[in-house]
Amino acid sequence: DDNATISKTVASSDVSLVTTAMNGDILTLDYQENQHGTATITVTADSNGKTVDEVFGVTVSAVDDPPVVMNEVPDVLVQENSPNTVIDLSNVFNDLDDDNASITKTAISSNASLVAPAVNGNVLTLDYQADQYGTAAITVSATSNGKTAQDIFTASVSAVNDTPENLGLT
Repeated sequence: DDNATISKTVASSDVSLVTTAMNGDILTLDYQENQHGTATITVTADSNGKTVDEVFGVTVSAVDDPPVVMNEVPDVLVQENSPNTVIDLSNVFNDLDDDNASITKTAISSNASLVAPAVNGNVLTLDYQADQYGTAAITVSATSNGKTAQDIFTASVSAVNDTPENLGLT
C-alpha cells in the first residue's frame, strides 16, 4: 500500500490527433489543431515491477472552419477611364475543411460611383465608371457553409487631364 512509489506513464494511439503528458497525478491531453477522429489513451501504473493499464477512448468531432484568406488581393492603382481590371480569386481563399468547391464569393465597393465590382465564379471584375476618380475600398467575401472570411483592398483611380471639348470661339 505504498502509493508514493507508483509511477505512471501515458500513451496515445494517434499523436496526430491528441498528444499526452503525465506529470505526477495530472494527465494532460493536448488536442491537435484541425484534426478529428478517435484515439485510444493508455495510462500505465507501475509499482514494484507490477503494472496495470487503464485504457479509454477519446473522440474529437470535426468542426466546420470558416474559409481563410491565403493570399490577399493587392491594392489596384489605375488612371481614370482605364479598362476593367480582372482579378483571379482562385488562390485568395482556402477552406481548411477542404471544401473549396463550396466557397461562394461576392464583392462590394465603398464607392460604387467610382468602381463597380462583379464576381463570376473565381473572377473578380472591377468596372471603372467613366470620368470618375478617387478611392474605393473593395471587400471580397468568401462564404462556405454559412461562415465567411473577407479580404479588403483599395482601388485608386487617378484623375487624367482630359482634352477640352466643344470650345466655342468668337
